[in-house]
Amino acid sequence: MAEGNTQFTDNVILFLHGATGPSTCDFDLSYKDYSWADLLVREGYVVYMSDYRNYGYSTREPAMDEPAAKNAPLSRSYLALRDIEAMVDHINRTHNVRKVTLIGWSWGAMMAGYCSSLHSENVQKLVLYAPLYNFNDDTNLGPGSALQNKRKPREFNFALGAYRVASEAANTGRWNGEIPVDNKDEYRDAALPAEFWKECMATDPTSNTRNPPSLRRMVSWKIPSIRRQAARYGTPETSMCRR
Repeated sequence: MAEGNTQFTDNVILFLHGATGPSTCDFDLSYKDYSWADLLVREGYVVYMSDYRNYGYSTREPAMDEPAAKNAPLSRSYLALRDIEAMVDHINRTHNVRKVTLIGWSWGAMMAGYCSSLHSENVQKLVLYAPLYNFNDDTNLGPGSALQNKRKPREFNFALGAYRVASEAANTGRWNGEIPVDNKDEYRDAALPAEFWKECMATDPTSNTRNPPSLRRMVSWKIPSIRRQAARYGTPETSMCRR
């Protein structure tokens, strides 16, 4: 919380991370001045960062410690939504506010929109950073990618199992593929990929047990048709820290 900031009106922010890394590496990277959370705190905002179930410092289900192929995909979007609802409720109770600004990155942007469509009365502002807006044109998830269900080309391949693992080389390779210049250092700090991945890996206690070291991440996160749910569900312990 920014020093001296005691007014909680429209200045409370909840960051929602993407499908690969948890909140710390996405929004609070300690490398140089890359912490978005620190920047907003200096501007006077109250900033929360969250990890959905099975991510980062949140509770991991027993299936996460089993071979991925043994179980169905975990942390589906409707489950992440329950976690976000619990986070927003906690923030509202803690600060006696009705609304929170949601900032989502990638899958987090999709989840922020999903949550806002169901609970607009709780959302002050909505920021969507790099959401998936055209599935067919997405180079990592769309038709022809490894995640495609070959029998139903517009759906994910749920047979991939409970989770996937991602190495630094794989993550950086995917990132490089989205940078439209040959020399990636012209676009991005040369040390940034390694620094980002180091902080992501630190959130997974099993990361160094695999060769190469890798981060466990969710395999699928389809957003269903929007319907208002009649019941509220309990959630496992999820990690949420305030800056």
